Amino acid sequence: MFHSRDEFLNDVFLTLRNYIHESADNHPVIKVCPVEKIKELLPSISSDGVSEDALLKEIEVILDHSVKTIHPMFLNQLFGGFDKTAWVGEVIASLLNPTMATFEIAPVLTVIEKKVVFELLKMMGFDRGEGVMVTGGSNSNLLAMLCARTEYGPNIRLTGFGHNRFRVYVSSEAHYSFDKAANITGIGTQNLVQIPTNESGEMIPEELERIISADLKEGYVPIMVGATFGTTVMGAFDPVVKIAKICETFKVWLHVDAAWGGGALFSKRFAHLFKGIELADSVAFDAHKTMGTPLITSFFLTKHAGILKNTNRGGGSEYLFHEYDNSEWDTGTYSLQCGRRADILKFWLLWRAHGTEGLIKRTEHLFDLAEYARLIVSKNPRFKYISSNYLNLCFQVVPFRSKMDVNTFTLNVRKSLVKEGKSLVNYAKRSDGTIFFRLVFPNHQTQSSHIDVLMQSILEIADGLDV
Repeated sequence: MFHSRDEFLNDVFLTLRNYIHESADNHPVIKVCPVEKIKELLPSISSDGVSEDALLKEIEVILDHSVKTIHPMFLNQLFGGFDKTAWVGEVIASLLNPTMATFEIAPVLTVIEKKVVFELLKMMGFDRGEGVMVTGGSNSNLLAMLCARTEYGPNIRLTGFGHNRFRVYVSSEAHYSFDKAANITGIGTQNLVQIPTNESGEMIPEELERIISADLKEGYVPIMVGATFGTTVMGAFDPVVKIAKICETFKVWLHVDAAWGGGALFSKRFAHLFKGIELADSVAFDAHKTMGTPLITSFFLTKHAGILKNTNRGGGSEYLFHEYDNSEWDTGTYSLQCGRRADILKFWLLWRAHGTEGLIKRTEHLFDLAEYARLIVSKNPRFKYISSNYLNLCFQVVPFRSKMDVNTFTLNVRKSLVKEGKSLVNYAKRSDGTIFFRLVFPNHQTQSSHIDVLMQSILEIADGLDV
């Protein structure tokens, strides 16, 4: 049976509204289901179309068997939760469906993006900089490497590399996207040098300086250091003030990957974590992590006006980039992309709805959650504390009776937790083989009562396995 367009849309939005309400405490985060069962639930593509009733039922199946990332007990990735204003921005952006390449096709949205970028630049201390939205923190780190290449040799975009002796330096805890960027840019993954970290996961500046000096003697050409504000596993913040002095000495581009740690920018109590950010040449920031917007809401920000166009320009003038009133507002000339979504709208509406003070209050709540969970872990002998930085809490679950080692035991507890479906929390593994829960707090729906339930579930599972 086919509905009218309005009736079908009404049914769909009613289904989505019910899904939002059902992603609450008394519903599971996930219904664990084997892949073969999922394949059975989903019909094959057919030569003929299906009715809207059939599509509606299929939508319900998709929703029912997907992970509820908006659930307050979803604490698995560096994002999660639900904000109605941000979601409305996602819907409107999809409906408008522009490309952000030119002002002509996206006039209002271009101005909105410029306004938000300007505010973020001010918060970074980049008074004369520029920025653009990208397809994620990984893309921002790639763009940083390209800008560092341009800063070293503006003609490289034309001539290519005259040699393959460039070096880029990141901490051993840096995001794996730097490795991908070294591959894509042609710098080479073997020229991405990992700098040792201390026990807290922070890059050791003295080691950075020593290794750069040694590389120069070997004929290598250092072009970038990628520091991290909020490492993925431990939440560490690299000492950027000391790192910046080293970069200044060696004339090296300093990029800060604050995709995860950028939440500290919207905090009063933890603003000290961002000390020295104004010394960086560029910064990656993801609003979909700690701000609570849907994926993807990512920014590349730099203090160097003009570097983006110098890095990314080329082509398009014959059909896209014309001379017209306001053409200087076109953003496609300094973006890696041509077709670019209007991702800005969800962050704009979120910021407008809550205001800067509201975003700060929301962020402080996340820090309160992290501290609340840390105290629970530190006081219970069943838990072995590993580390707590920023919004990351790492801990193991200790067996009291079982002969299993603590790594295997912790992993088994996590597996059982996932099977229950009541919550979803990730784990990590160190190079020395240590396995631990990596509990993160990006979800604004989460309250201290949810942490109580989570920890109690972990303890109950541990008691059941400890035989």
